[in-house]
Order: sequence, then C-alpha cells, then structure tokens
Amino acid sequence: MIEYLACGNIMSDQVEHEDGTFSPWHIGGPALYALAGIRLWTDKCKLVTQTGADYVETYGRWLDENGLSHESVLVEAERVNRFTLRYRPDDQGFTYEAHQTHEYLGYLKTHPYHIDAAAGPGVKGMYWAQNLDRVVWQNLAKVKEKHGFQIMWEIEYGGSVRDLPREFKLERIPEILEIADMWSINHNEASHLFDIPRDEDERIIRELMKLPAKFTLYRVGRRGAYAVTKTQAFFCPSVQPFGASVDPTGCGNNSTGAALYAWVEGYSPDMVVAMANVSAGYNAAQHGPYPRFTPEVMQQALQLAEYYREHAVQEVIIRR
Repeated sequence: MIEYLACGNIMSDQVEHEDGTFSPWHIGGPALYALAGIRLWTDKCKLVTQTGADYVETYGRWLDENGLSHESVLVEAERVNRFTLRYRPDDQGFTYEAHQTHEYLGYLKTHPYHIDAAAGPGVKGMYWAQNLDRVVWQNLAKVKEKHGFQIMWEIEYGGSVRDLPREFKLERIPEILEIADMWSINHNEASHLFDIPRDEDERIIRELMKLPAKFTLYRVGRRGAYAVTKTQAFFCPSVQPFGASVDPTGCGNNSTGAALYAWVEGYSPDMVVAMANVSAGYNAAQHGPYPRFTPEVMQQALQLAEYYREHAVQEVIIRR
C-alpha cells in the first residue's frame, strides 16, 4: 500500500562546469529527487507527475529498478522537460537554460486534482514544490481534508516568487502554512525573504519559529541543515557517505522528501535532520538520483543516520 506521494515536475538536467564542459544528461526534477529521498527509507511511495512520452527510457527504468509504480505518471507531451544548470560560486545557487521547455511547464504542472486521483486510503504524506497561488492551495486543502494526509511544502522561491514584494510573501506564506504541515527553505531564500544575512542562522531561525509550520527543514547549503520546530532547533552537518560531492543537484528536494517521511513516521527532530542529510549525501554521490535502493543500502543508511544523530547533531539554543 502506498503511503507517500512525491508530487510535481520531473526534468532532465545537465551541468555546465566552470571550465565549459558538460556533465551527461541525467534524470531529475523536484518530484523525482524527493521520491528518491523517500525511497531510501521506504518502498511505499510513488511519483505523481505529468511528463513526456520519452520518460519511459530513463525515468521508467529507474522506477522499475527501484520497485516503484508508474500508475500516477501521466504522459501529456512528447518529451520530458530539459535544463542546463550553471552553479554560482560560494553556494549561491544556480542559473538555468531551458531547452524546448517553457511551453511544456505550464500544461505539465501537477495540480491538486492529480494528487486527489493518486491518493489512496493508506497515504500518510505528500511532497510538493509549489508557489504561493492561493487558489491552488485552497484546492489542495480540500484534497488534504478528504484524504487526511500531511503536506511537506518546498517553496518554489525562484523566478516570480522572488520578485514579489516582501510584505506580500510574509503575509501569504503563513497563510499557506495553515494548510501545509511542514515546509523546506534554503539559506539563500530565507535570507532574501527575511532581509537577514544568510550566515546569521540564529536570526533566521527565530523568524522561522514564528511561522505556523509544525516543522521546518532549514537547509544551509554545504554546511548542512537545521530541523526547526516551534520551540527547538537542531543542526546536522552535511553527510558524505562516499567522499566528496559529485553533483549537488536535487539535494534540497531529496532531503526534503526524506524529512517528510521521517517527520510523519514520528522520528524526533534531531533524527529527522540526520535522515534528511543522509539522503542528500547519497544523492550527491553521483549525477542524478541514487541508482538502486536495496535492503542493504537502506539498512546502512539508517545506521548512518543513527550515528549522526548520536555523534554529530547538536541542539541550538535560540534566544527568543
């Protein structure tokens, strides 16, 4: 029985390196990376997306290799979305170039009615990267009420949302967090939102604690991430299970999916952030998502998360 949904866009990426060379094309996108973050811990999950017919050759193989269903993958175009990513220095995010994609992005968007159709009686939680559109969130609230699952929201902060007036965002985000149970935001986004330098973690976390979310995954780039509740904050450094990072693409989505699973399953906040960072570490070990999740891989990941929770995660006292 399916318990977790990873909902939203999938898109294939290549990375342009500083020397002008390119990585191979690899599968990706917020929903796929979030699905991989969940799949490290459970196989009771599936992808909910609209995409191109050629997904079968790449994404389909990965789904099959990991024992995951295609049933909520809707083919509504000829090709999967494709992007070239260029990472900025100093952990400042990336720019992108779309390839025959902008037209697709509109009608391949995942909507609440797709999530409604995909949700069965056993679904506990869903991941969704989404903007601030009030009607979309009101429609999802109806789906949530019908099925009774929890929502992990990864804010789509780039593009049009970044350019919105700060006052509007600070009014709309709490409204959405009355619907979403938890959310995920990175340090560049939070710095821009709150007008606080991104290295001032305590000030940013203090603002996050004022919001109505039950849980926040606050991601601070290469340094790691924080688990933030209304009363506590725990920091976990980045996890590198296989040595230095090969490709950071999708690590935020991936760790957010893992945090959804861990929080809904009732793990303590310090374990949630450890599991999130372990998932990101597995994701960064290659281009694209981790290739195959076996029972042995899953057991090793759990042991690594338990080790980090015990030896590396630290509670951070936030002065209110």
